[in-house]
Amino acid sequence: MAEDKDKLLKQLDALKIFPNNKLVRELKNQIKTKLKKLEITKPIPPKKNPNLTRSNKLKRYHNYIRQIRNNFPNLKYNQIRKQFAKRKRGDDVSIPDAVWQNPSP
Repeated sequence: MAEDKDKLLKQLDALKIFPNNKLVRELKNQIKTKLKKLEITKPIPPKKNPNLTRSNKLKRYHNYIRQIRNNFPNLKYNQIRKQFAKRKRGDDVSIPDAVWQNPSP
């Protein structure tokens, strides 16, 4: 990309030698539009792998559930998941809100 820009700038400098007629003006305008297009186009960031994103979210979710299970060893993992789903819907659950907000002991 930098090489293309350098080439176009050299072509613009080379056109200064010629008299300012219609053809030279058209060439200058074409080169300037190409330079603008080069400046506008930004490199596209690489697309994130959706499997990694999903994996990271599930790791956080299961870590959160596991920390709550450590506070309530009498409840099974599946029961905590069900209570978490009920809490997200706005229903009352047996686990206090303080534990949901900060599950670390």
